[in-house]
Amino acid sequence: MTQSPSRQTPQSCHWSVPTLFMPRPYWLSATDAPWCCWNDQQIIPLDSTEICAACPMWKPREESDGAVDPLPKAGAMPFRTP
Repeated sequence: MTQSPSRQTPQSCHWSVPTLFMPRPYWLSATDAPWCCWNDQQIIPLDSTEICAACPMWKPREESDGAVDPLPKAGAMPFRTP
């Protein structure tokens, strides 16, 4: 069985974090930007999920447990713990 490719959304991206889970001051903007892109270069609050559809850094989230990747230190790459 062949898997269909993932849609490029924050919900399925390795770099995305729900804004409420972000450190201060980012979580304060959760009503305006429900997701943040926390990649290895910068943190971007996402007020729209449409930006993800054409993002060159989009990377599929690991499907091991479906949970949000743990929060990295600023400027670090997100990673999963076993």
